[in-house]
Order: sequence, then structure tokens, then C-alpha cells
Amino acid sequence: MNTKLILIFAIILFQSCKTQQLQTKASLPKVENQLNGELDYSKGGIELVQWQKSGDEISLGSIDKTGVIHFNLPAYDIKALGRSHMEYHFESQLNMLRCKGKGDFDMMGQPLFKTPYEDVYSQLYPPMYIKKYGVNVAYVSPVSDEELLVKENFNKIIGDKYYWMYIDRGLDFKDTCIQETFQDTDFEIERSADIQFKEGWNFIKSSLVELQNYGENNEEIMPKKILFTQSSPESKDVKWYMVRIMDDEKILAAKKEYELQNK
Repeated sequence: MNTKLILIFAIILFQSCKTQQLQTKASLPKVENQLNGELDYSKGGIELVQWQKSGDEISLGSIDKTGVIHFNLPAYDIKALGRSHMEYHFESQLNMLRCKGKGDFDMMGQPLFKTPYEDVYSQLYPPMYIKKYGVNVAYVSPVSDEELLVKENFNKIIGDKYYWMYIDRGLDFKDTCIQETFQDTDFEIERSADIQFKEGWNFIKSSLVELQNYGENNEEIMPKKILFTQSSPESKDVKWYMVRIMDDEKILAAKKEYELQNK
């Protein structure tokens, strides 16, 4: 092979690697908003954390100085953590218990019959907390629309919310659950799921697809149909927002204490 051909081959290889690197970086999720002060991600030091059923904190990744989210989701033995009474049944992770026509339940909402998922161990994780200077200062919430972050809008706006879920096995879950509403027993909410779980971490989409009105003059709004499906954190439909839970004064106090402890 002559020198010219070697040079051409080297250029093609370099361009291919560069393109691949750009595509990989572009596919990583990025925070949509940039907060001021100590929560400005360009200052660095942002770790993403959550808690297992055992109460142990685990790191789920970090946000770099450009706002790109890097997940580092650890595998763990979820069965060894046991069960808690609030999350004993797999279906309860998606609030698909107390379904009409599917058997009786006790006062705590636990079914008085065996379900097909009796021995499944799983944990649905809420939005990830941002840890800095040893304390939780904010959280990152994945949604399809920023308006869903407003508390009053959470169950009143058509859109998607996303969650990480850890499960002990691969599992195809397809079911529908119809429940009476707490607001008015004359109304019902339909929750459906069509998810192909893989063992370990799964990214779940909760879609509010239909609303209904209730109240004396139909002035109140609540969900009518909710659909759970599988998604990907790299999906263009997912928007990642940082939400503050601590002001800068408290964060700076935590920073001072953190620096004193780590001298």
C-alpha cells in the first residue's frame, strides 16, 4: 500500500471516529434549564442520587459542566433487600391494584388472591435528587412538558412523565386496571400497561392520554386514561428539568460545613 492510500485511509478513519463521537455525545440527555447561583451546573459537582428499599443511598450518575447527564446505573440484588409493605406487589408500582372485577382486597389495599407477579421484585424510582456538598439541593424531573412540573398541573395536563424502574427479571407486562376514583365514586380511571421489561434498569413512560370533568358543575379535572409504556432516556420526547428545593443561602451553609469536614 503506497503512502497516498495510507493517508486517505487514515483520514477516513479519523472522520468516522469523529462522527461517531459527535453522535454519541448528541444522544446523551441534557438538562433543559440552567439555574443560577450554586445550582448552576457549569460550576460542576452535581451528583444524581436515589434510595433503595433498604434505605441505602445509591449514585445514579452526574451532570457535567455542559448540562449533559451521564447515567451510571448500578446493578444490585433487589431480592436481598426484601419487601416493604407499601411496595409488596409488582402492580402497586404502577398503581394498578384495587382493580374492578379482579378480586377482593383487604383494608390496606392488598389483594386477597395471588397475582401472576407475586414473586416479582421491583422498585419504581421517583425523580433523581441532585446532591452537592453532601446534601440534596434539587432534583431532576423528566417530563414531556415543563408545565407538568407545576404541582397543580400534575394530573390535569395531557402529557408524559418518566421514571426509572428496577426489576429482578425480564417480563412482558400487558394489563388494564379500572378503578373507582377517590374524588367521586361515580367516575373511574383506566390504567393500562404494555411494557417489555428487561432485567435491571428500565425507563418507563407514564402518559396521561385522556381527562374527565367532575364536580357539581363539572369544574374539576382529573385523569380518565393513563398508559404505561417503555421509553428511552435518549428519546427526543423527554425533557430534563432541574427543580430547586433549597435556596442558595442554605446551600452555601452546607458548603461551608462540607469544606470544614473535608479539610
